[in-house]
Amino acid sequence: MKRVILIGSPGSGKSTMSRKLAQILNLELYHLDNLFWSPGWIMASKEEQISITKDLIQKEEWMIDGNYNGTLELRLERADFVVFFDLPRWLCMVRIFKRMIQYRNQKRPDFNAGTEKFNWEFVKYVWDFRKSNRPSIYEKLKQYPKKEIIILKIRREVAAFMKQISQEKHNYQAS
Repeated sequence: MKRVILIGSPGSGKSTMSRKLAQILNLELYHLDNLFWSPGWIMASKEEQISITKDLIQKEEWMIDGNYNGTLELRLERADFVVFFDLPRWLCMVRIFKRMIQYRNQKRPDFNAGTEKFNWEFVKYVWDFRKSNRPSIYEKLKQYPKKEIIILKIRREVAAFMKQISQEKHNYQAS
């Protein structure tokens, strides 16, 4: 695993896992939320997002956390490992509300736009993610049958995956 992407609904656990996984695999981690948003809640244009993504994926090793459908195919083309968090909607909703409370009026470490605030548009996006975004993600993943793709659907699978990666890394270092 040298070029890893993590995708899935907000609140699915991408950022939390990416921090742990990047440390285990010794990969440089890039949060697209941090790169595509500027302070003051200003989002990069699609052209800027594509340019940033093209620069990132030219590196030999990286881990990229984030959805951003407009650049997903670029990342999929170059990635050698994909983790798709396809967790239940209720769990993602609980987690985004928890995050809104935890970081209320503070800046999140993986998000550059500004202080955390309640946003109905974002809540609706998360609520609708399985219906509006999930089908196209599965379609895009089907286009890469030779890529190593892990789909995590329940929390137990997430924990088992992390345990497996940690064990494999430990075994590799021991040999």
